[in-house]
Amino acid sequence: MSGATPVTSGVTFLWASGDTTKATVSGTGVVTGIRLGTAAISAVPLLNGVLTTVIGTHSIRARIGSIAITPTSSQMASLGDTVLLTAEGRDALNAPAPGVTFTWRTRTAAVVEVTPRANTAQADVVAIGNGTARILATGDGVSDSVAVTVRQVATTLSLTPATATLHSVGATLTPAITANDARGNPVAPSGLGWTSQSTGVATVNTTTGVITAVDEGQSRVIVTSGALADTVLVSVDQIPATITISPANFGVPDVTMRTGQNAPFYATVLDSLGHVATHDSVTWSTTDATTANVSGVATLDSTVITTFASAGSATITATASPVSASRVVGVTNMPVSYATDVQTVFNNHCTTCHAGASAPEGMSLVAAVSYSNIVEHAAGEVSVLERVRSFRPDSSYLVHKIQGTQTTVGGSGARMPFGCSGASCLDDATINLIRNWILQGAQNN
Repeated sequence: MSGATPVTSGVTFLWASGDTTKATVSGTGVVTGIRLGTAAISAVPLLNGVLTTVIGTHSIRARIGSIAITPTSSQMASLGDTVLLTAEGRDALNAPAPGVTFTWRTRTAAVVEVTPRANTAQADVVAIGNGTARILATGDGVSDSVAVTVRQVATTLSLTPATATLHSVGATLTPAITANDARGNPVAPSGLGWTSQSTGVATVNTTTGVITAVDEGQSRVIVTSGALADTVLVSVDQIPATITISPANFGVPDVTMRTGQNAPFYATVLDSLGHVATHDSVTWSTTDATTANVSGVATLDSTVITTFASAGSATITATASPVSASRVVGVTNMPVSYATDVQTVFNNHCTTCHAGASAPEGMSLVAAVSYSNIVEHAAGEVSVLERVRSFRPDSSYLVHKIQGTQTTVGGSGARMPFGCSGASCLDDATINLIRNWILQGAQNN
């Protein structure tokens, strides 16, 4: 056996493993890895069945061929959720290879945190952000990974405030929406649907969720996201912000009535956005009931002012809590004269155009026919109004034409006198003379 010449007959071998926990060897020299590590494999030759003194050894290292991680994929629905991953080494034949020490890491630290469990092949994965991350396990120079997805799912949906009151028509409210996952973490809400149970009270923009007051009352506004829903109870309660009283003279609001007459006065209650508060009633009062008295309530916002024999003045006040407005009513025993005062205005400013059969809309303002052409006569440009309506200057289209406010009542055309501009138009005193004549009953005096 000490020579270098190979022995080709009568030789067999006795095989042995120095650590059968790491590797075994068969009688024919086939080595099988048991677990990671190194084992010395020795071969002792027998010549014709007799042991020789020659021993050959070889170190064998057992290595894994792959890593299997379970579960192979995971999905978490809340931040703070955890999943336990387990790694196992496999040999080339995919059989378990125990004894592997693993390291763990994530490729996306913003989505999950990975914490290995000491002295195990396991790691805890905690969701910290939405997205997908791959988790890598490495052992004995071999790596594998699995995907972990974090996709928060809302389990609660709420609106803030739960109740709200809007005090003007047109006022808006944008409720705050809060959605949370099962662990109470905020979730961006999606797929929102909005409805109002009473659109006559409040509407809601189905895209933005902005709630708008329409009229007094209550409406429950509902938001949904999938199977989740919440509501806000919206009350609309107009609070009076201003009151306007009509009639009001042009430029200076105070008006003049004649002794011994009645005339309707109107109060319009407005909220802070300028919308009429139709559900708020008005209380009327006077500072001198012997001169001009509030004699009756016709509707929620109107009254009749009655004057008496004595000239003077009184302040009429309309109140709709918490606001009020006043108008000074002068009372005269020398009312505006149609023939002397009003016709003179027509003669000086209007009859150049408004005369004869060719007068616009047949409204001749010459003395002989002017009164019958305007008093209680339908206005051509706005058929629902009269040219002059007795006791109602603001409902008289002639007043709007000389004021230049005809378009505010649906009218058209130029201001009267035709073609006037600036100082060439009637001044406030002249306009108010005609207004007071109408308020005093549009008498043909």
